[in-house]
Amino acid sequence: MELVGRARELAGAREQLAGGCPLVVTGEPGMGKSAFLGVLARQLAEERGLPVFRVRAADFGLRSDVTLLRLLGACGEAGARALGDLVGQAPATVPDTVVHICRQLFLAYPAVVVVDGVPTDSAANDLLADLVSAFSRTSSVLLMGSTDARPPQGAPVALCHLRPLDRTDSATLVGEAAGHPALTSAGESLDGLVEATRGLPLLARIVGAQVAVAVSSGRPPTPVRLPAPAWMADEARKLLETLSALDTEEFPAELLDTLAQRPGAVHELCRYELLQPAGEGVLRLPPVIRSLVDRNWSDAELRDRSADAERALAAAAEANPAAYGGHPAAVVDLVGRPAVPDVFADSLAHHLARHGRLAEVLVLRQLLWVRTGRVTPDAHLAVAARESGQPERVPALPAGRPADDEGVLEQAVTAHHMGRLRDADAHLSALPSGRGADPWVLLTRAAVLCDRGDLRAVGPLLRRAVEAHQVRGDRRGEAWTVFQYGRLCLLRGEVEDAEKLLHSAREEFHTHGESRGVAWAATELGRLSLQLGTADIEGLYDARLLHEVEGDPRGAVWAHLWWILAMTDAPGFLWEHEFPAVTNRFREVGDRLGEAWALHHHALALGRTSGTADGRSEADPLFDEALRLFEVTDCVHGTAWTLLERALHDPARRFPQHRWAGDIRHWFGLVGDEAGEAWVELAESATGSEPSYELAARYPADLLDAVEWAPNGNLRIPRAARYTQPEPRADAHDPEASRSRVRVTLLDGTPTRIALEIVSGARHPWSTDQRPALTARAVPLTLAEVEPLHAISTEGAEFRFVPRLPGRHRIRFTITDQATGTVLQQVETEIDVWTIGPAPRTAVPEEARRATAAEPVWRA
Repeated sequence: MELVGRARELAGAREQLAGGCPLVVTGEPGMGKSAFLGVLARQLAEERGLPVFRVRAADFGLRSDVTLLRLLGACGEAGARALGDLVGQAPATVPDTVVHICRQLFLAYPAVVVVDGVPTDSAANDLLADLVSAFSRTSSVLLMGSTDARPPQGAPVALCHLRPLDRTDSATLVGEAAGHPALTSAGESLDGLVEATRGLPLLARIVGAQVAVAVSSGRPPTPVRLPAPAWMADEARKLLETLSALDTEEFPAELLDTLAQRPGAVHELCRYELLQPAGEGVLRLPPVIRSLVDRNWSDAELRDRSADAERALAAAAEANPAAYGGHPAAVVDLVGRPAVPDVFADSLAHHLARHGRLAEVLVLRQLLWVRTGRVTPDAHLAVAARESGQPERVPALPAGRPADDEGVLEQAVTAHHMGRLRDADAHLSALPSGRGADPWVLLTRAAVLCDRGDLRAVGPLLRRAVEAHQVRGDRRGEAWTVFQYGRLCLLRGEVEDAEKLLHSAREEFHTHGESRGVAWAATELGRLSLQLGTADIEGLYDARLLHEVEGDPRGAVWAHLWWILAMTDAPGFLWEHEFPAVTNRFREVGDRLGEAWALHHHALALGRTSGTADGRSEADPLFDEALRLFEVTDCVHGTAWTLLERALHDPARRFPQHRWAGDIRHWFGLVGDEAGEAWVELAESATGSEPSYELAARYPADLLDAVEWAPNGNLRIPRAARYTQPEPRADAHDPEASRSRVRVTLLDGTPTRIALEIVSGARHPWSTDQRPALTARAVPLTLAEVEPLHAISTEGAEFRFVPRLPGRHRIRFTITDQATGTVLQQVETEIDVWTIGPAPRTAVPEEARRATAAEPVWRA
C-alpha cells in the first residue's frame, strides 16, 4: 500500500544507483519518503545479500557527528567495536575521526544504509558531505531522505524526487486505508476525500483512517478534518498539541503516556495514524502533522509549551528509565536544552552507561559539549565501554584527575569483568574505610570471592548488602544482590534455594525493566539445569539471544559456554569447533576467567574422548594455558581443578607416585574447599575405589554414580563436580537419611481404613530414582479381617480393617520386591478397638502410633 503510484520513481532510483553513487530521495513532508526508502533498501539488500541499517538524522541544529555516531550504534557489535576507538578522544576530535571510522567499518562490512530525515538548513550540507565521504570507495549502498536538501558542490550524489500522487492513486490509497466497504457506506463524495489528501500518501492514510473509525462507531465522516477529526477526545487533541510544540519526531511510546492526561490518548492518536510506529516501542509524529495542528499560539507561548514538554519528558525519563531503553535518542536529545535541569545529563549518562549504550553516551557527550561547553565524566564512558564488551578500552581514558571513590569502584567492577580478580580486590581495598559499607562495594567483593572460589565470607557480605540496599530503597541493587545470593547457593550445591532466588531475582529484574539482569538470571538458571543433570538446552540458547539483544557480549559468551557443556555429550555435536570459537569470544570481550574455563573444559573433552597419547598431547597445552590464566586471574578454584585434571590425564603425574596430591590439596585448602580435597583423596586411592563417605555427604547420588575409572586407570570426575563446593548436608550424619521406612496411618471412615506409605530418606536412592514395584502383604495377628491381603504399588497401599472383638489388635505388614521376591521390611502396628457395632470405635495409643520396623534389607 505504501508504494501505490511509485513504480516509475522506484525504477528510476534503481537505475541511478547502478552508477554507484549515494542516492538522496527528496519530497515535501508526507510524500512517503520513509516508506519509499524502506522498500528500496529491502529490495537491494535481498538482491545483494547485505544487511540493512537505518537511522534518522539528528534534529536541526545538531552536527553531523551525532548522526554518524548513531549510525555506528545501529550497526550491532561491529559498530560497537568501532565506537571503542572514540572512547579516549576529546569531543573536539570526534567529528573528523568518526567519518574515518565509518569508512573503515563499511569497507569491511558492506551494508545498505538508510539515513532518513536529513535536515534542510545549512547543517544538511555538512551531513551530506560527511556521509558521502564516509561511504566513498566502499561497496555499501547509501540512501538518504530529505525534504529539499541539495548535495554539496561536486559531490557525486544521485537525486530522486517524489511528486504528489494523481487522483486515481490517491483514491486507491484512501480506499485501502478505510477498507472499501467502509468507504462505500460512508456516503461522502470520493472526490472530496481525494481533495483533502493533496496527493500526499500520509494524508491519504489519515483520511482513510478517519472514515474507517467513523463508520465503525456509527458517526458520519463528513466533513473530513485534518489532521484530526472533530470528534476526537480532548485529551488526545491536547497531547497532539503538546507533541507538536517539540522539535523532535520520534518518541519512546511508554514515555508518551506520561504526557497524556489519560492512557487512551496515545492509542487514539495511533488509531488515526497521527502517531505512527517507527520501530519497536517507538512512535513518530510526522512533520506534516505538526504543521497542520492549529495551535494559535504566539512565539512566546510556543516556547513555553515546548519547554514544559521537554521538562515533562525529562522527568518521565528519570522516573522510568526502562521505558526508553530500546530507543533513547529522543531522550538524549533533551540534554543541554535550557528547560532541562543540568543534573539530568549525569543521571541519563549513568543509566545509559550501565546498559552498555556506548553510542548514546558518546552522543550525549557531544551534545552537552556543543550546547553548554561541559562534558560528561569520563567514568560514564569507561562503564559504557566495559558493559558493551570492551573493558580493555577503559585504561585509554585521559588521566590527570584524582580518582574519586566512585571511579575506584568502577575500576574494581571492570577488573572483575575482565577476570582480573587480584586487581579487583586491590581496587576495593583502596577505597576508604567509610565506603566499606556501601552495598555495591559489598556486592562487588562478594562476586569477586565467588569467582575466586572462596565462599566463606560471601554470605555475610551479601546479607549486609541486602540490608543496605533496603535502607536506601534501591530495588535494583537489591535484585542484583538476590541474584548473587542465588549464585552463591548454586556454588554451594543448594540447588533448590538457588532456583528460588534466581527466579525471584529474574522477576524483580523484569518488574524494574532491568533487562540485562533478566538475561543473566536466565543464564544462571540454565547453569543450574546442568547441575541437576537435566540440561535446559533451549533455555541456555534463549539466554544467549537475550544477552545479544541487550548488547551484552560478555553475558552472551558465558551462556554460550554453558550451552556447549550441555551439548558436549550429544551424538554428532561438533564441540571441537565450538570450544575454540567460545574461547576466542572470551578473548575478544577481555574476560580472562571465562577464557580459562573454556580452555579447561576443551582440554577435558579432548582427554576424555581420546585415551591415546595423541589425545593427551592435544589436551596438555590447553590445560597449561588454562592453568596460566587461572593463576594470572587469581582464581584459586580453577587452578586447583586444572592441576587435578592435568594430573589425572597425564600418566607421568599419576597418583600417588608423586607429590602432586599435596600441592593440589593445598590449592583447594586456600579457599576452604573441603569437597575438592575429598576428590583429591579419591584420586589418591586405588583404581576403582568408590566415592568416600565425605563425598556422599556432599553430592547427590546421581552425580556420584557418574564417577568412573577409565580402562587406563584414570579417574573421570563428572564435569558438574567443579561447578560447586558443596557443604555436607544437614542429614549427612543421620543414618535414617540412608534408609526407607514404612509409615502406617489410621484413616477416618467406616469400616476403618489403614494407609501404608513408603518414606525414603534423603540419601536413599528411592528419594530420586523410580521405585521398583513392591508388594505389601497384610496379616492380622488377632481376631480381625484385613482386605485386601496384599496390594501392589510403588508408592504405598490402602487396606480395610474389620475387628471381630473389642480390644487391642495387631497387624503385620510385609514389604516385598515384586521382581525378586526379596522381603525388604516388616512392620507391626497395634490398634485399640473400644466397641463393636455398626461403626466400631478405634484408637491408636501413643506408644503404638510408631511402627515397629525391622532393619531394611538395603541401604545406601
